Amino acid sequence: RMMGTSPGWIWLLLPVCQALVVPREVSGVVGETLTLRCWYPRGYEDYNKYWCQGSNWHSCHKVVETVGREAPQQHGRVSIQDRQIFCVVLLTMENLSKEDTGDYWCGIERMGRDLMKPVTVRVVPG
Repeated sequence: RMMGTSPGWIWLLLPVCQALVVPREVSGVVGETLTLRCWYPRGYEDYNKYWCQGSNWHSCHKVVETVGREAPQQHGRVSIQDRQIFCVVLLTMENLSKEDTGDYWCGIERMGRDLMKPVTVRVVPG
C-alpha cells in the first residue's frame, strides 16, 4: 500500500499547473528580501508572465516581466523568474521599503484579457 503522506505536502502539490494561484497576502520586513510565488496552469509555459502594481487590474503598471523566457529578469530591486517545469513564477523584491506595500497582480499575457490574480504585500518595520 501507499506510504503515508502528510496533508501539508498534498496541499503543496495541489496548485501546481492547475490554475493561476497566488497567496492572498504576504508580509515582509523593511530591508529584507521577499519572494512571492505564482503558480499557473499547464500550457502557459512559453507565455509572457509579469508582476503588476496597483489596485486595479486594468490600470496597474508592470513592475517586471519575463519576456517569455526562463532566465531571471531584473528591474531595479525587483526580479522575476519563470520556473517552467514547476509552472511557477517567482517575484523577488530586495531591500524592502514601506513604499513596496500595496496590491500586486501576477499576470499572464494572452489574447483577449490577460490571466491575472491579485496579492497584497505588507511591509512591516524591522
